[in-house]
Amino acid sequence: MKGKNSLFPVTSSADSDPVEHSERLQGDRPHYFFMPFSVPHFGVRVVSFREATDHHTNIVRSSSELPYRKPQYYRGSILLANRNGRSDEVHLAVKMAPLQEAQSAYAGFDFSTDFTGFKVHSPGFDFSDGCDTCRQEAYPLFSVMYAASEEEALDRYKKYELAVHKYLPHHDNTLTMNTWGDRNKDSRINESFILNELGAAAALGITHYQIDDGWQQGLSKNSAEKTNLLWDDWQASDWEVNSTRFPHGLKKVKEKADSLGISLGLWFNPSKNDRYAAWERDRNILLDLHRKHGISWIKIDGVEIGDRLSESRVHRMLSEAQEESGNRLQFNMDVTAGKRGGFFYFHRFGNIFLENRYTDWGNYYPHLTLRNIWSLAKYVPVQRIQVEWLNKWRNENRYPPDDPLKPMEVPFDYLFAITMMGQPLAWMEATGLPAEAFEVSRLIRLWQSERGRMQKGIIRPVGEEPDGYSFPGFVSTSGHRIYVLLFREHTLLPEGRYDVSPAAIGGKRFVKLAGEGEVIHVNTHTVKVNYPKPFGFIWGYFE
Repeated sequence: MKGKNSLFPVTSSADSDPVEHSERLQGDRPHYFFMPFSVPHFGVRVVSFREATDHHTNIVRSSSELPYRKPQYYRGSILLANRNGRSDEVHLAVKMAPLQEAQSAYAGFDFSTDFTGFKVHSPGFDFSDGCDTCRQEAYPLFSVMYAASEEEALDRYKKYELAVHKYLPHHDNTLTMNTWGDRNKDSRINESFILNELGAAAALGITHYQIDDGWQQGLSKNSAEKTNLLWDDWQASDWEVNSTRFPHGLKKVKEKADSLGISLGLWFNPSKNDRYAAWERDRNILLDLHRKHGISWIKIDGVEIGDRLSESRVHRMLSEAQEESGNRLQFNMDVTAGKRGGFFYFHRFGNIFLENRYTDWGNYYPHLTLRNIWSLAKYVPVQRIQVEWLNKWRNENRYPPDDPLKPMEVPFDYLFAITMMGQPLAWMEATGLPAEAFEVSRLIRLWQSERGRMQKGIIRPVGEEPDGYSFPGFVSTSGHRIYVLLFREHTLLPEGRYDVSPAAIGGKRFVKLAGEGEVIHVNTHTVKVNYPKPFGFIWGYFE
């Protein structure tokens, strides 16, 4: 769309006046996509997502609705429509936009339905700057006109994402360590500490070591020193390497990392003043970090969008930096606070930094992390999501002594297994781990030998929703192999049954890779596993 107009005004969907004329049942909200129903009787499921994960742990929400003669309006990123009385006529729309209020010119809703079909609203056109010649593109949509099931429709979306943002194991596989999870903030970030950390990280099997907030000259408001309190606006000089903490720049740290086969990453917070007016300067800073220091992964934090100019400038900053680096520069997009890109916007620049959890605050529970990645796996490629695991030996006193779900009660290899379908994030200091922690390196090495093949597949959640007392899991269909990663949480029942439909495993040979569980029965679409004790898992594949 070009120029200034009022075709898509920001309006309210509220309407509760009495209806005495049929005209009041007509809808007049502008839309930019319409999918017709073959009959008036469809059920719809609207799926919404939440970012700012610092504040909550329920990331995915789903509501089931029936259309009415008068349009009904909904907020969400995905709409699935299924013909009533049948399960083989499914429509899908995925709105590839920031989440709700983070969108530009958000009308307050994303979808509507009536007896004729469903519509998509709020395309993001923003004419508040009064530009009569500017061209704007609506938020993209992915749609499926017909699928035989919800699973098939959602699999098509995942396949599309993995085709457009192709998953390349040698390029995309990460096992990242970030020390911020031990809550020392930047108080230990310096050359000698990082040099010691790299050796311990390599022993664990870490491939990417990310130095978070504190490597830079200008310290942020989150610094343990509480000096500059920077956050929204930075000078170019703030992004020089901190000369006190790193007297040799990053030279010695980079040399040590290279010698251990570890890729070095950093943290960056672009300046937000005047709606990212300094985006070109910040693009150049990102490129300089890549060219001068060989940095290939940078965590992008502090983003705050909500208008078209801000989101377009952030997008250009990242896309141009990536293109000019020859696509060697990738980004961890933090969605833990603020109005950011969510799971459908800015998501193709690298991977998504999902959550901050800390044993210091007693808000890290392994089953909640498992629940989040399990919930997301139904709708998005979780290969692109960083999943954290923490040092479970810290801060036992922050949890109730009789709490069976506290991290200290969960085996360390189980904590790592939770992350194995995504991009694991060791949210801890390697030098703070006890010697027994490094026993998990055997599982890590085995996982590293298989992950490239496993994560090329379409990953789905199976079993029960994690709640600390259930049997959840994942399945990945990759070529002729069907990988399964199955869990027993803190339930007293020793046997779990998992439906892996539509994958067919009957008659196939099972190869166990790791875990205490044992497969005891298989039929066409289900597998039964026996576990000797709670908090057990099994990982392997059928072929």
